[in-house]
Amino acid sequence: MVLAHKLCSLYRHCFITVATLLAFCSLGGHAWETKEQALSQAVELVNDPAHFGVSTLSTIYPADHPVGDLAGTIISGPEYFAPCEAETGTLLYLGLTVSQTWRNVLNSETKNATVSIVSNTNPAVPDPRHASKRHPEHWQKDRPSWRRGMPSKGRITLFGHFDVLNVTHHPEVADKALKCYLERHPDASHWAPNATESPHVPFWATFNVHKVYWIGGFGDEHFIGWFSSEEWNTAWKTHDLHAQSSLTAQERGRTMSVSDNMASPRGSPFVKADVQHSQHGSLPTLVFQ
Repeated sequence: MVLAHKLCSLYRHCFITVATLLAFCSLGGHAWETKEQALSQAVELVNDPAHFGVSTLSTIYPADHPVGDLAGTIISGPEYFAPCEAETGTLLYLGLTVSQTWRNVLNSETKNATVSIVSNTNPAVPDPRHASKRHPEHWQKDRPSWRRGMPSKGRITLFGHFDVLNVTHHPEVADKALKCYLERHPDASHWAPNATESPHVPFWATFNVHKVYWIGGFGDEHFIGWFSSEEWNTAWKTHDLHAQSSLTAQERGRTMSVSDNMASPRGSPFVKADVQHSQHGSLPTLVFQ
């Protein structure tokens, strides 16, 4: 009898525990964001100046790389980017042929890559979604410390491919790219096209998004999942329209998009680019086809 009573108590305790967990999960599910809300947050993160336009760019060493141990492996590193497209969520990059990351892009037939962008990882910097309404520079008072770090904040990975800008046939697009990029990264003027003191070979490339993986934070609070390129571009355009509507007429006159002059009777402004070695040593040069 004693054993039976203990078993009944154990079963009852387990039942209550499971029921409580199910109820908690159910409430958490209702607290999750909609996909549309998450999309908006993802686009805002990419456009947020707080990360200074720095992404983590990942590319793959070609299969015929001379160092066999590296062939087919991934290299990742920080790279500047600029969100210069108004109609689509593509990103503008300034590549250098001296960089192994960019050599991987240029030596790839698909030019596939991934781009990752994270929120401020400093736990002292509050997530706007969980900041105090009265004092937005502080976290909500009841926010536990373990929900203030990087895992609780939004981060994004973009999957896509690069197109290299044909500066010879489309100098007007190159000029717009330079203007937009240097507005975000003025220090890049020292190695951008037309820089007189740089020994490197620069080129413009746009990253075209195929799909997006978004982690909004902890799953009981925020959306985690995939966005298609169509969803991404639509949300991006909506964000740009909202941003433009908040600008004055003078400010709108100063904004620009690389896509403004994309249409041209001479064809696409993007071309296949090969890396060839110059006659002056191992410094590669770009050859547009």
